[in-house]
Amino acid sequence: MKVSHSENLWIDYGDDNKGGTLIDLVLKIFSGITVAEAIKKIERSSNHSFSFHQQKSLLPIQSESKEKGSIRIEKILNLGNNTAITDYLNSRGIRVRTAKDYCKELYFTVGNKQYFGIGNHNEKGWSIRNKYWKGCTAQGYSYFKRRYQKLSVFEGIFDLLSYLELNNHTACQEDFIVLNSLINVRRAIFILGNYKEVCLFLDHDRAGRKVTSQLTLCLPNCRDASNFYNSHKDLNDYYLKKNKDKEIRSAHTPRVNEASHVLVRPKRLLR
Repeated sequence: MKVSHSENLWIDYGDDNKGGTLIDLVLKIFSGITVAEAIKKIERSSNHSFSFHQQKSLLPIQSESKEKGSIRIEKILNLGNNTAITDYLNSRGIRVRTAKDYCKELYFTVGNKQYFGIGNHNEKGWSIRNKYWKGCTAQGYSYFKRRYQKLSVFEGIFDLLSYLELNNHTACQEDFIVLNSLINVRRAIFILGNYKEVCLFLDHDRAGRKVTSQLTLCLPNCRDASNFYNSHKDLNDYYLKKNKDKEIRSAHTPRVNEASHVLVRPKRLLR
């Protein structure tokens, strides 16, 4: 979801791009109420009288990057140069050697402020994230074409990287798409039809389950491959939990007495 404070509008990318004014949002949250009831709820919440003004279209939200708050890429480096970025990767259970073919270190400015983060290139720009923020220079899917007949689809870059960590990343014989946002499904759907088999590893929230259901219904080559992390919100969450359980088991495993492995020179036999 994105909110434009300058235009006083919102848009929900996870719900077919639905959006609008504050009143529209209240009507969406409290289904079945009238506009008058929505205004009363807003007034009670803010303790101020609410006056409605005609709002502009949703276009300003999508075109804000042209204004002074746009993201400008200053420098692109291979992973491994910035300790903070490497630490962030490791906190998500990902090694640099696994991510290096799919991500870069991005150094960028927003206005007059400088930032850095992990970036994966998409069809229209860069999808960027760091420990405190995620965004993009432009919305688009990331397509990693490696000339296989199988395609695996992920919602976020850390889901793909977790999949590579769970499986030997050098032995994975498939192509990959990272949607970066479910809004990009429509743009990427023509690619899905070109594969013999498409495995879906989307999130287990309502929006992710809805898209999975729609794709498996519309495309016979698509199948839901997310059953193994059913009790987790996404693939990265499952991977982190599995790693944590592994560390706990390792911590409780009794250690072999190191002294038993030390070779001791026998005493010289008395003649």
